[in-house]
Amino acid sequence: SIYEDMLQMGKLTHTLLELAKASGSKGGIEIKPVRIDEIILRLPSEISKINNAYVVLPEFGKLPEKEENLFVLGNEELLVTAIKNVVVNACKYSKDQRANVLLNADQKSITISVQNMGDGIPPNEIENIFQPFYRVNSTSQQAGFGLGLSLANRIIKLHKGNITVNSTPGQGTEFVVTLPTAKF
Repeated sequence: SIYEDMLQMGKLTHTLLELAKASGSKGGIEIKPVRIDEIILRLPSEISKINNAYVVLPEFGKLPEKEENLFVLGNEELLVTAIKNVVVNACKYSKDQRANVLLNADQKSITISVQNMGDGIPPNEIENIFQPFYRVNSTSQQAGFGLGLSLANRIIKLHKGNITVNSTPGQGTEFVVTLPTAKF
């Protein structure tokens, strides 16, 4: 319907604005210490607002003795957007619409591993998934514009981190977000 198209267009415009924000200079973005474990704990309710069929299972692995090692220096809104995009993507392409989110941290870095049990990404397509508007061929029936992972990647890079992906066709995919801890 026209209404649904307008709604999608509005979402696209919002995503493009976020992308522009993430590409812009740091001068326009508020930077402060952000606690990553708190973002992880917020994910189940945040993601179920997007789609109540999606289930997020947060897990905490190796955590530092000092609480300050759970902080990154950055913009909370952008970091939430990036992590949420990776997790929504994992739920969307999982057979059971579940994503496991595992947090590990030490003095130097914080690692967020997001796993699903989906069809996986063909090896020849992995290098393209962070390109804006790129859609994996087998997912063309899924809603979306192919901007979520591109936006997440830009935001994580802006925070001096990186995202890697490991995928086994037929078995699932794991995205690993690594961010440097804040230096106090």
